[in-house]
Amino acid sequence: MLEFLLAEPQGQQLFWAWLIIGGSLLAIEIVLGTQWLLWPAAVAVIVAVITLTGAPANLLVQIVIFCVLTLIMTLLSRRFLKSPVAEGADINDPHHRLIGQEATVIGAFDDLEGQRVNGRVIFDGVEWLAQSERKDAPIGLSEKVRILAVSEGKLIVARL
Repeated sequence: MLEFLLAEPQGQQLFWAWLIIGGSLLAIEIVLGTQWLLWPAAVAVIVAVITLTGAPANLLVQIVIFCVLTLIMTLLSRRFLKSPVAEGADINDPHHRLIGQEATVIGAFDDLEGQRVNGRVIFDGVEWLAQSERKDAPIGLSEKVRILAVSEGKLIVARL
């Protein structure tokens, strides 16, 4: 009985062990949502499939494969799967998605502050107070503008 407990897992036992490790890492990733454990979970499943081929019989070789593939996949994912959020921006900021979008002018841009011209725009069915840099020609009704920033509840816009 003692020999069975001390015996190193082989074949299908290692497959299920790696599959459980991958599933556990994936479950932790779902709870945390960090995206750091996604690739180790995927690599654990890959190593589980590799154990079925019988190629690396040694557990140490499998651990090395797991570590190397995890490192490679994590580095490649950071290089090729960049976040759409700009550096320093808060991922939870709902106004960040507005930047770069087009809005339609629904209220005249009146000169109230000397340097900026105030008006109203509509974006995605929501009416916003907007500001634009003073230019020679005023921005007219129904014209399209690009949203440059969101500041203090106002959209900073520019003519397209």
